[in-house]
Amino acid sequence: MRAGADKHLIRVLLRSSVVLFHELPPWFFFLRIHLLLLLAVIKRKIMWWTVIILSVALAAVCTWLARMDYTQMKVYIDSHAPDGNVESFDPPFHARMQAHLKVVAGIFAMFAVGLAMARRFLFSAAERQAGQMALFRADLLKGWRTLVDRTGPGHKRFVLFVVVVGTLLRLSQMGAGVIYDEAFTYTNYASQPFHFLLSNYTYPNNHILHTLLVKCSTAVFGVHLWSLRLPALLAGIAVMPLFYVIVRQMFNRYIGLIALSFVASSGALIEYSTVARGYSLTWLFMVCAMIAGRHLVKRNNTVSALLVALFNTLGMWAVPTMVYAALATYIWLFLYMVTTYDSTLRKRLPKLLWSLVTFLLMTALVYTPVIVVHSVDQLVHHPTMGENTWESFVATHQDKAFELWAYFNDTAATWISIAGIIGLVYAAWISMKYRLMIAALLLAAIPMVIAQSMIGPPRVWTYVLFNLHLSSAIAVFYALKFIQDKVYAGFEKGFRTLVACFIVLAGMGWLGITGVKDRLERFTDARLAADWCDGVLKPGDRVLTEFPNEAPFEFELITNGMDRAYVNRGPAPGGRTYVLVGPADGQTIESVLQRNSVRTIDPKMLVKVQDWRRLEIFAAP
Repeated sequence: MRAGADKHLIRVLLRSSVVLFHELPPWFFFLRIHLLLLLAVIKRKIMWWTVIILSVALAAVCTWLARMDYTQMKVYIDSHAPDGNVESFDPPFHARMQAHLKVVAGIFAMFAVGLAMARRFLFSAAERQAGQMALFRADLLKGWRTLVDRTGPGHKRFVLFVVVVGTLLRLSQMGAGVIYDEAFTYTNYASQPFHFLLSNYTYPNNHILHTLLVKCSTAVFGVHLWSLRLPALLAGIAVMPLFYVIVRQMFNRYIGLIALSFVASSGALIEYSTVARGYSLTWLFMVCAMIAGRHLVKRNNTVSALLVALFNTLGMWAVPTMVYAALATYIWLFLYMVTTYDSTLRKRLPKLLWSLVTFLLMTALVYTPVIVVHSVDQLVHHPTMGENTWESFVATHQDKAFELWAYFNDTAATWISIAGIIGLVYAAWISMKYRLMIAALLLAAIPMVIAQSMIGPPRVWTYVLFNLHLSSAIAVFYALKFIQDKVYAGFEKGFRTLVACFIVLAGMGWLGITGVKDRLERFTDARLAADWCDGVLKPGDRVLTEFPNEAPFEFELITNGMDRAYVNRGPAPGGRTYVLVGPADGQTIESVLQRNSVRTIDPKMLVKVQDWRRLEIFAAP
């Protein structure tokens, strides 16, 4: 039966490989790795040789790139820049990159040699673990059947209802004006070739995995605001039912449903599920890692250990600040194992350690292009974030903590936040399982913050809301149970849970969608300016812009199908020059001209041709 299944899988892979090779457009080239899966199915050991050959190939490519001279590299890089010139790529930068390439080439070569020498041991180890996948699939199927069988039709429908409400709340925010960071994501990263996207970390705006998904989304559906936000939206929706699953596994279905209602209506989670940034991806992978981690604790399965590492790696690839959630997950799994098992603990801890090491290695692998082009320092502490000192941390940490409190409180109310703190304390007091989670959260975050001498901006900490909403759900569940036990015996679990969920969805949902309005700076006038330019600009014309209007305006031009050269090239002979000025941002005609190094135009000769709420357009005669 196994041979028949393999033959069927081979046929499917062959057919789909033909499609990938011949029918998809060139930018889908990375999917051709699909053929390697076909070879691995045909003969298992080929997979190991494929990894070895791929490592040798990568070492050869790195060596070849390290031998390219500065002029060749400069011409190639400038040819892909929107303005035709990458000023930061100078001879010292090139020399540093060549040194990194040589080191990486040596690492890949040594890795290939090590795999070749240890192949028999690896083959043997892989054979010993061959049955783990079958066990994992069986557990997955059994878990799904148990979840379905033990859930009544009414409960299923209400879970679906809450997810639909959460989805509608998110969709209601999809039409809000573009923000600077998401416009910058597309204009500077998602619109570039894959190899630039994977390696360019000039600014931390490049949430690489998210940017990859944005590139695919806009390539398939066209460049629109909704297609730019689609990956974040889908992740923000998918995390809801998965969060319900892990809460139900750890506690019960009633707490799971109440927690789901909090997450569905949470203002900050709604906000960053509808903005083209990578944070919703980190939530999704964090919850996936928790589900896989629980299976690892229960079954000591190699596949689930690998999945914990994989999900955390994908989260790190989306946003490096996932490191807080990843460390919290591993600490939680360690505490979970230590408090649950005694005699078998020594057998379980090695797989957890193996998962952690695998996570670190895979994270280093996916960030190899960034490390080659820039350095590890660019990831650990980006130069644009400023200097972090202990003195500045001591002086500002209270203000940063208050800023985080205000950020979370904006989409609720002060009394709700205070009630949430009381609920957190009560949940930690009554539930050992929750105490482990909150302890892991604190043990991961506090040392990292102290080591970095920095408290990140509030959006970095949105993952904490899942823990806080869980504590609120636990507190609400037991508060309602107290009412049934002491006040009204007819207030049974199902009914009181539905009442609580309706109140949470209505109250928190309303506060959430009203609280996020105008919280992020929206460049709605950039849309108006782009629409006006669509009927005015002619070939050779140029529009001069200045931060922060340049990225939103350029993005809106692109959504109109216009050439981005209008904003990325200097004034052409015979063309007309327009100056986009944002008085609300302290801009003047002179500052925009100076920013674009234009000295041939007399500011006094420019005539205002359009005026919106925060943007003005001037034209040269």
